[in-house]
Amino acid sequence: MKDINFFEPYLGRNKEKINSKLYIYGAMGIVGFLIVITLIVNTVRIYILGKSINDYSNKLNDSQMQSQLKDAEDINKQISILKEYNSALDDVAVSVKQRDNVSDTLLNSISSTVPSEVSFKKIDITENTVSIKGVSTNRIAVAELKHNLSELPNIKDVYVNSIDNSNSVENEYSFDIKCVLKDVE
Repeated sequence: MKDINFFEPYLGRNKEKINSKLYIYGAMGIVGFLIVITLIVNTVRIYILGKSINDYSNKLNDSQMQSQLKDAEDINKQISILKEYNSALDDVAVSVKQRDNVSDTLLNSISSTVPSEVSFKKIDITENTVSIKGVSTNRIAVAELKHNLSELPNIKDVYVNSIDNSNSVENEYSFDIKCVLKDVE
């Protein structure tokens, strides 16, 4: 015969409650253990970092390190000043290069306009002005030179300042011509 236990359903529920409590307490224990471990690890890391900060602070406060730091700051100031000068000089160089009106092509074009009766004694180039002093066998050759120079594309104005035969050899005329160059942009 079989015994009937009327309390059996209550005993199974108690076992289930004990098992679920065991799982909950076990999970809480593991989480608590992980919290304690991370607390210990972070505390040790904070202590080590604080110690290294103190070491670095002591090294930085050392008189030799202070003098090296001051030297480095002076060098950095000089470098920044030199960079400013360099940028200013670069701007000047660019503007000078843009204003470079006189080149070998200009001189070649001027020499191509010279008649055979004319020879140059001196050419002065000042900013946008070219001054030519020379001698010619006749006045017509000087006029032809003025006309030829006026036809050049990079010359704006041509002036004959003087034609004189008193300072030169007999049958030769000395002349002075000024040419104003166009702005190159």
